[in-house]
Amino acid sequence: MYINPYEKLDNAVWHKANFHTHSGTGPKTCGVHSPEEVTALYREYGYSFLCLSNHNEFRSFQNYSDEQMTLIDGVEYTTDLHMLTVGIQENLIDMPLQDAIIRTNQLGGFVVLCHPNWPKKAWFSPEMMLELTGYTGIEVLNAVCFRLQGSGRATDVWDSLLSAGKLVTGFSNDDFHAMADGGRFFNLIACEEKNYDAMYQAIQDNAICASSGLYPVFHRLEGETLHVKAALPIESYLDNYEYTFVGPNGQILSRQVGTEASYTLCGEAYVRVEVRAEGGQLLFFQPVYQEGTLVRP
Repeated sequence: MYINPYEKLDNAVWHKANFHTHSGTGPKTCGVHSPEEVTALYREYGYSFLCLSNHNEFRSFQNYSDEQMTLIDGVEYTTDLHMLTVGIQENLIDMPLQDAIIRTNQLGGFVVLCHPNWPKKAWFSPEMMLELTGYTGIEVLNAVCFRLQGSGRATDVWDSLLSAGKLVTGFSNDDFHAMADGGRFFNLIACEEKNYDAMYQAIQDNAICASSGLYPVFHRLEGETLHVKAALPIESYLDNYEYTFVGPNGQILSRQVGTEASYTLCGEAYVRVEVRAEGGQLLFFQPVYQEGTLVRP
């Protein structure tokens, strides 16, 4: 039996979220832009959730919340390795990495391991991640890394973890440093209410997609056949996209071009789908997987 995290989400309301945003730390820092500037920018881009997560420094920005956008507390735990401790009001840098993950969970937050392929390939390697427990996911897309010396894509690391039996959620974040970074990458979260608890539960249920512009339409499992469709958020005649079905160890199982795509499962431990539009916009679905084959780290 396969588990499909999108089983009941054909008509879901998808909320945009960015959990990796630097702001308000002053000149010549990653957070040079003020919270007023940054929250206004993300509100203009239609985000529902925003976490201002500065390096090893906690400050609450919840007073910038309104009916449209909810500000989430968080800190980017930063040593040689980086991770987002989202939903907490403590700076945990004095703790070892694993202890900080445990503490984040105790406080009702969740952890996302950052940009695995920056500044070098597998800087935060699958081997390192497999020694950790309790984190929720990794950044499979990080916008700012594409203008630095590393890569902002980490689907290779994601597939290594999934292939090792770890149910790791793939996240997509801007890692905002400059105004041009804003609104490029985002998470799409299926939750009815724009509050932390609803968002948190949706993430734990894997009711989330990683995106740089495309939106999910459906991701249905009918018998052993997986049917998927994505779309741009505006009406466009451009509706033929490239659909790639990926299996264990990153194996390409099928690649199709069309308005939608299907793949009949052949006993794979997991299958995930990547969609690419003509303009380069991406959408990564979380995997479907055989019950019992993937467990949270």
